[in-house]
Amino acid sequence: MGPVVDAHLHVWDETAVGKDPGPMRVGYSAQASATVELFQDYMDEAGVTRAVFVQPWFHHWDNSYIAGCLQRFPQRFRGVCVIDPRGPGAARALRDWRARGFTGIRLRPLREGEDPSPGPWLATEETLPLWEAIAETGTIACVMHGKSELARLAPLLTRFPALRVVIDHLNNPVPAEGTGQPIFTELLALARFPTVFVKLSGFHHWCLDRYPYRSGMPFVRAAVEAFGAARCMWGSDFPHVLAGCGYVRNRHFLPREASFLAADELEAIMGGTAERLWFT
Repeated sequence: MGPVVDAHLHVWDETAVGKDPGPMRVGYSAQASATVELFQDYMDEAGVTRAVFVQPWFHHWDNSYIAGCLQRFPQRFRGVCVIDPRGPGAARALRDWRARGFTGIRLRPLREGEDPSPGPWLATEETLPLWEAIAETGTIACVMHGKSELARLAPLLTRFPALRVVIDHLNNPVPAEGTGQPIFTELLALARFPTVFVKLSGFHHWCLDRYPYRSGMPFVRAAVEAFGAARCMWGSDFPHVLAGCGYVRNRHFLPREASFLAADELEAIMGGTAERLWFT
């Protein structure tokens, strides 16, 4: 097994408590504070070599804590920022956070405290200047909860063929509805674009069964068949996973349960893909 890279997790400090009420209360997680020091304890125990931080809900558009982590540990971590995607200031905000060490941006629905508006939110006309900046800067775009809006990405991927997009948590399918559900088939349809990747993650969120989340295996198999292991990557979703199955068990989850994966596929998913995408 080559290097193990955690492609999806969150860190924050005690100042997040002061952000309530916000997009999500800190009590959503098993941890009121999930510092980079705490995470390094877990990753060292699990034999994880590198990781990608994703800005959590709690700090809204203030990515400063993760920016500080990236400055302290530039070789070990990469960062995905979150900004308000609306309005003329979005592209400038992206460039500002890029200058502070971020190489990715997360596109997610607006939440309480962020003036949510009804209707589509992904790749709307209002956000096109931001997408142009994403393409121009070579930023990696991580999409969370695209659900049935994923098809809106196709015109952007055609317009910007070098645009790299990562879909979080297999687009949160519903296991009882099978791999033919629209939420999942829209994800699989994006496999025709060679710069789209998938995170095999978030099982503790969208699987109704407990660890080892066997209801999620058909979705893992289908995603790997569609995208190839070279475009699939494991992510723990630390620290939320601590309330689901624990970090170490999550790190060993796919090697133990995805028996249909060949050794080289598993090596890519557990580290090779993320190493190539985020660290080269």
